Amino acid sequence: MSIVKAACPARQYLKGASHRTKQTGSISVMFVAALIIIFGFLALALDLSLLTHRKMELQNVADTAALSAAHELDGTAGGITKALDMASNRFSQGTDRFTYGYGKATMTWSDTAIGFARSPSGPWRPVGEALTNPAGLLYVQVDTAGLDAEYGTVATLFLRTFTDIPDAFTSARAIAGRSAIKVTPLGICAMRDEAHRNHGGELEEFGFRRGVSYNLLDLNLPGATTGQTFIVNPVAQATPITDVATLAPFVCTGTLAMSRLSGGTVKVAASFPIDKLWQQLNSRFGTYGTGATACDARTAPADTNVKEFTFNGGTPWMGATPAKQSAALLATSERRWTVAGPDTAPAGTLAVQFGPLWSYAKAVPYASYVSAGTPEPATGYPTYDVTAWSTLYTPGQPTTSSATPYPETAETPTPYSYTTGTQFFKTAPGSNKSLARRRVLHLPLLACPVTGSDATVRGIGRFFMTVPATNNSLYGEFAGMATEQSLGTRVVLYP
Repeated sequence: MSIVKAACPARQYLKGASHRTKQTGSISVMFVAALIIIFGFLALALDLSLLTHRKMELQNVADTAALSAAHELDGTAGGITKALDMASNRFSQGTDRFTYGYGKATMTWSDTAIGFARSPSGPWRPVGEALTNPAGLLYVQVDTAGLDAEYGTVATLFLRTFTDIPDAFTSARAIAGRSAIKVTPLGICAMRDEAHRNHGGELEEFGFRRGVSYNLLDLNLPGATTGQTFIVNPVAQATPITDVATLAPFVCTGTLAMSRLSGGTVKVAASFPIDKLWQQLNSRFGTYGTGATACDARTAPADTNVKEFTFNGGTPWMGATPAKQSAALLATSERRWTVAGPDTAPAGTLAVQFGPLWSYAKAVPYASYVSAGTPEPATGYPTYDVTAWSTLYTPGQPTTSSATPYPETAETPTPYSYTTGTQFFKTAPGSNKSLARRRVLHLPLLACPVTGSDATVRGIGRFFMTVPATNNSLYGEFAGMATEQSLGTRVVLYP
């Protein structure tokens, strides 16, 4: 019995040693497997890190190129060409040019990476099509997938080791375009349906004549006992906006939070609350009022010239003192307009009834428009000189003053264009910055009569504020039409 008892511990030891050997082998296998998994995750993490960084590099390229290009778009082929130049410049600008791979490699531009559209949602037109038909193309998309595939290709560790895919590919896309348009949310009626018309040899646009002042609150179509104005929704919304606190900032800056307007339908409400928003309009003269809705001079600067061209003392170039601040009212069954509206003013019209003339703009021969055949050039159409007043404004035939001749030099073609002196110029009050032509209101011209809260925008008229507004008056001298492409403001990236 003692011999048997002595042998048992040995067998137990051998069995235990064998068990531990098996455990050690199993742990080794598990450890190796764990290492493989750990190294796999590390490789995957490194791959994802490389891909993420490359994506960030390409996103910066797409964002910058899209924003640069979008700033140049104006609805013309020239704007498309400038946009292409701006988008490609950073690919060839020496030390500032785009790079990838942690700044080790440079990139080359390709027009296949860019597209243009009328809205941020597309459809996107390639360069050739955009150059052929550029009208309304105010948005740009840059997709780096259209560049050399090498820029988005990343050599991997995980995929190369554990799959049959040696490389990964990534790209980035950016959409940019304007988010606002320089149009004041005050709508008035277009006095004629025709966008342009021969008015006795003069260019007439939607029934308005350049250089003639209008009481903007006293126009209507068809004829009525009072004028009519409209609040134009400053943001895209299904219901009309009438809250003064909401409207005030848009009146101060003269902007709408939308990119397109002409030819479309906008939400409106009648009528514009001039009694509550006249001080916001007068920020153009450097006066801001008080209260929560007052304008901020930083975002609503004054004009560089705030001289008031009043009918009874502020228009010394007129041979006879005008009777009122605008052309005299002419109310007919068709429309409520002025004596300057018909092809020939009513019999008995006097010179003083045409109001102040040409304080900011001059009349344009219709032939100038016809010969152009395209949007108005940046330098403007050729204009009449004051010797034409006797034929343009008849009967009445106003004349210029012999004591204070109308300015006619290239440097000072109109009274407003002066930058010195006191007769036609006055500097803005205060120390805040000023901006030339801030007194020009860009107003939607609506197809009237308006039924309900939907109105069609015929075009965007430019009206120069000859004098500050009051709680019941707003006078503007017509200065021609503006293309909405030229009125874009802030350019932003869209998701």
